[in-house]
Amino acid sequence: MRFVIIEDDVSVRKIISNIIDKYQLGTVVAECGDGLKAEAFITEYAPDVALVDMLLPGQDGVELIRKLRENGLETSFIMVSESTSQPMITKAYQTGIDFYIHKPINVLEIVSVIRKVEESRRLRAVMSLISQTTARYGSPASRSTADSDDNAKKNRINRMFSELGIIGEAGAKNIHQLIQLVDSRITGGDDQAYQLHELYNELSQAIGQDVKTIEQRVRRAIAKAMQNVANMGIEDYHNDKFEVYSGALFDFKEIRQEMAFIQGKGTYRGKINIKKFLEGLLFLAAE
Repeated sequence: MRFVIIEDDVSVRKIISNIIDKYQLGTVVAECGDGLKAEAFITEYAPDVALVDMLLPGQDGVELIRKLRENGLETSFIMVSESTSQPMITKAYQTGIDFYIHKPINVLEIVSVIRKVEESRRLRAVMSLISQTTARYGSPASRSTADSDDNAKKNRINRMFSELGIIGEAGAKNIHQLIQLVDSRITGGDDQAYQLHELYNELSQAIGQDVKTIEQRVRRAIAKAMQNVANMGIEDYHNDKFEVYSGALFDFKEIRQEMAFIQGKGTYRGKINIKKFLEGLLFLAAE
């Protein structure tokens, strides 16, 4: 992500900048210590995230953010301040900040908040892309019967398998069969939480294969999908497919872990969440 730091204390700016760099949270593209100049800075650079002090010379942080929000800027704002005044903090949230951090700077809090903002932005991007795709192909009511039947859903899942690089994996067929079982529970009005072992057992009986074999195939295919999505992010962090799949099919912190492992910056691979993967595919295929 791209950051702008608006803070009149140079030492605080340096601390925040060093944290962003050390924890590989993104790139600081600009810094400023004046509230009036900051308005032009943020408008020009249009960063993903702006960390803004509340008490600034020229113009306070709340007024600065209010003006930028009125101009339609989609930057996420994190306010950093010594103020403990609840009315001021409430006003800041009403203006449109995402988080409020109290000084003195706490490294773990800064890192945690920035990662929460990143995840929030990613989820918004996923929903936006899904909405655009839905609009492009028409509303559900206007789709033809052929486009909304099981065959069309299967084609969309196969397309996603192809994009994820697992279309040829032995586990891809089992994943699609498991998705059908999940879908049948949902469409059948079964609101009870299901367990993966129940799905594996049901599929095992239906296709005459060992449960352990099915589970291993599924895990291998999903792990390969995670690796391929992580590689997408390494090549182009703002790739549309990466933004959709990394948030809809996986826990994003695990994608970050997988990316770090691939780049030789981490010891462990990312962990997969099979239920999230299945339900995410079903959700995307239904759009």
